[in-house]
Amino acid sequence: MPEVPLQPGQRRYRDRDCEVLSIFGPVTLCRDYYHPPGPEGGFALDRALGLIGNFTPGAARMLGRTAAQLPYLESAQQLEALAGLKVDSSQIQRLAQLLGPPAQERLVQLPGPAPKPVPQFYISVDGTGVPMIRAELEGRVGRGPEGKAKTREVKLAALFTQTTVDAEGHPLREAQSTTYLGSFVCSEQFGPLARQAALARGMAQAAKVIYLGDGAAWVWEIARTCFPQAVQILDYYHASEHVVALAKASYVDAGTANNWAIRWQSLIYDSELDLLLAEVRQITGVAPSEQVQGELDYLERNRARMDYRRYRQQGWFIGSGVVESGCKRVIGQRLKQSGMFWTQPGATAVLSLRCALLSAQGWDYLWSQPLLSAA
Repeated sequence: MPEVPLQPGQRRYRDRDCEVLSIFGPVTLCRDYYHPPGPEGGFALDRALGLIGNFTPGAARMLGRTAAQLPYLESAQQLEALAGLKVDSSQIQRLAQLLGPPAQERLVQLPGPAPKPVPQFYISVDGTGVPMIRAELEGRVGRGPEGKAKTREVKLAALFTQTTVDAEGHPLREAQSTTYLGSFVCSEQFGPLARQAALARGMAQAAKVIYLGDGAAWVWEIARTCFPQAVQILDYYHASEHVVALAKASYVDAGTANNWAIRWQSLIYDSELDLLLAEVRQITGVAPSEQVQGELDYLERNRARMDYRRYRQQGWFIGSGVVESGCKRVIGQRLKQSGMFWTQPGATAVLSLRCALLSAQGWDYLWSQPLLSAA
């Protein structure tokens, strides 16, 4: 590489050695260090080669992929077995934490697999707990009997498109359209990130935008503030669970409760919520129990999101299974294995890499520009 001319006031320190891991194994580089002031501070050769830490881009991509799939120790073992690269698990961990922040920034900018208008664009949002080290849980209230938190909630958005239905009129998710965005930030911050990601993927060009969620208040607040144009649909299976709970609260006999639950599930499936509510009030009278009233309030609160007959006639999805399975596949399979406890930065880094890996075209897009090389 030609010698870089010095800037005014800049100093050069020659022949500084550094061992770099490439896809072929360790390589020793001898390069000059440029000390500020001036725009060329640091190692000019490192920047020219696109080094990420002490890794070439090819090696960083390889290690990042294994870190997204496997615990760090298993990742190191896999690299040695398949590529003959001897890497300490702590090196892989440090690289993952280095890649995480720029990876999350790139995910928000990830374009849709097909930059064309689509009939239906879906946003589905959910959350799940990730086990954390004790220091990350101080002051947080949990659901257990002691009231102490053992996990922190990570939010996940699944974005996908639909262009057709099957022979029976059931919606078909477009192959290779699903992308994910995950974060530990609060819902007030996550909503705008999800909107930015949806716009990058082509939401504004869709004929219809549909927002699927369960009954969590923060999920619908994101819909209200960030996706006001979307049709909001309460996941039918969450609604069904509340109908079952309503039947159990209304009838002591388990068999009777089950029979009424089946009937009431069919009623909400056919958008007959008013008939269901009338039957419940006829059974429970003017003074229902607290549990019954709670379930009635839930159904009333979500009335506008439960017109399932119309949704089915339109050929739309009525379940949030995509994001729920995403919580298991994207988050659970890597971050919730037995014995794992995370710091928030460590979990965020792996989550970002995993979202990129499991998103349509996400991994290639992550490495398509030099942004990561500047990490």
